[in-house]
Amino acid sequence: MQYKIKNCEIILNSDCNARCSFCYQPDMETKESSYRMPFKEAAKALYDGKKRGAQVAYFIGGEITLHPDLPQIVAFARKIGYPYIQVMSNALKLSNYAYTKTLVDAGANLFKISLHGYNSKIHDGLVGVQGAFLKVVKSFENIKKLGAEVTVNCTLNKLNYKSVHKFAELITRKFEIEDFNIIFPHYTGMMKDNVEMLKVSVKQAEPYLRKMLGVLERSKAKVENAILINFCPCNLPEATHLMTEWERPDAVLKDEPMYHLEGYTERIYQMKEELRTKNKSCLKCVYNKRCMGFEKWYVDIFGSKEFKPIIKRIKPVNIRPTFRKVKKLKSLVVN
Repeated sequence: MQYKIKNCEIILNSDCNARCSFCYQPDMETKESSYRMPFKEAAKALYDGKKRGAQVAYFIGGEITLHPDLPQIVAFARKIGYPYIQVMSNALKLSNYAYTKTLVDAGANLFKISLHGYNSKIHDGLVGVQGAFLKVVKSFENIKKLGAEVTVNCTLNKLNYKSVHKFAELITRKFEIEDFNIIFPHYTGMMKDNVEMLKVSVKQAEPYLRKMLGVLERSKAKVENAILINFCPCNLPEATHLMTEWERPDAVLKDEPMYHLEGYTERIYQMKEELRTKNKSCLKCVYNKRCMGFEKWYVDIFGSKEFKPIIKRIKPVNIRPTFRKVKKLKSLVVN
């Protein structure tokens, strides 16, 4: 059974200091304005999440390190009793030790860092910032030195999918990071605008993902939590136990809220399921009752023929997630 704790996911801002070609948001140059959530609104969302039983204060953007009140918001989450406080970032500012220390001292003990290639050429090209790869590496050093923990996100696309095994080797061997995610993207915003440059089907990516799984299996790398996001069991049935965000919430836990900049709250898994569809043949699949299906946009671009029912469960690849709990704050203050 998967270890899963409840999140209070809050979008703090929309502005960013990178120009990722795969971003789910529109091109910043074409956006009419950017917005940063006021401290009071963030505090209200954190209180609400706590009442719902959330254990993780999960801050996302935009690039949230641009929010001037981020240290104060993190400190507030700590004050009201969140044991896990996670900052999602492209790491451009986290390469600065003093700034990263400010966040850790305030209470941040988890950092989800974006890294989209195993070298500078791939990563810097995708995020549109020269030197970004080296800043990510520096951020890893800073975060570990300060005693916090690192998770890594990698968005799969045409420019990096053939080297995904090298990416996994870099993360698990060189950096000794156990928690990383390979994310199959949503084609919205910039990703949709750059579809011809970046699109890759799951079918195209499958042999390279299997190569990655083989590397992890042979090296006996420690892997924390599920590592494949936005995939269906029929894509890689031997790695179903390594997937997340494919099951209906009633098959895992109750649905979780996401607090938006515009002031409304959205149910994450309800939103995900509304964007998905299935083939008639999915009724035959052993995972049908649990699976939310594949995304509708995918059918528009690639069709749905590759999604075929799994009639019988197969032997899983020998990679066992540790689901290791992260370190809690040493001086947690609970009101």
